[in-house]
Amino acid sequence: MTSPGGARRFVERAFGEVLGMIERHRQRRSLAALDDHLLRDVGLSRTDARREAEKAFWQQ
Repeated sequence: MTSPGGARRFVERAFGEVLGMIERHRQRRSLAALDDHLLRDVGLSRTDARREAEKAFWQQ
């Protein structure tokens, strides 16, 4: 049997993972929306940004 504290930690960790996936997805969409000038400012090419933006939300 699982202790209530163990179940709670599991739910908190799972919830944190889901929030992380949502945040990665949001950041990748934002990266894809940057123009070439801004991408150069952060040291990325359009190809780099596209490659990152095409990753699935669960990939790190």
